[in-house]
Amino acid sequence: MDDATLIELSAQETHDLRRRVLRAGTPSTVVEWQGDDLDTTAHLGVLETKTVVAISTWLTSPSPDLDRHHAGIQLRGMATDPAARGHGYGSLLLLAGIDRARRSGADHVWANARTAVLDFYVAHGFEVRGGEFENVETAIPHRRILLCLPPAADTNPLEG
Repeated sequence: MDDATLIELSAQETHDLRRRVLRAGTPSTVVEWQGDDLDTTAHLGVLETKTVVAISTWLTSPSPDLDRHHAGIQLRGMATDPAARGHGYGSLLLLAGIDRARRSGADHVWANARTAVLDFYVAHGFEVRGGEFENVETAIPHRRILLCLPPAADTNPLEG
């Protein structure tokens, strides 16, 4: 990971990996998603020798499992180029996104995660919620995951 850099991307800069990794072998070719261009949406990436090798998208949206009074961030479209796997880039993106969510005042992060990669998210503290369902666009089994966030360490609710 010495040559890797965490960067912010535009929505368009995520499209290649979304197409090659997240849509490969599925009936869907859609790589432009609702919310991609909102000011509150963040696209994070890992750059390795001038090439984007991992991506994630973070949208302001509370989990459907919680009431609407919660401030949530939804993780969507996490992908790593198959040739770049095993270098910790997924963990780097996940931890950076969680930190960003916490600093923004979110009290949870959630996602509809592919069932095949649940262990990755559980190892990072996520809880699996509800039963398995098939994503309507990709026909791939998913489960909802949730991570409740403590307040940011530098936030003092008594100040102000």
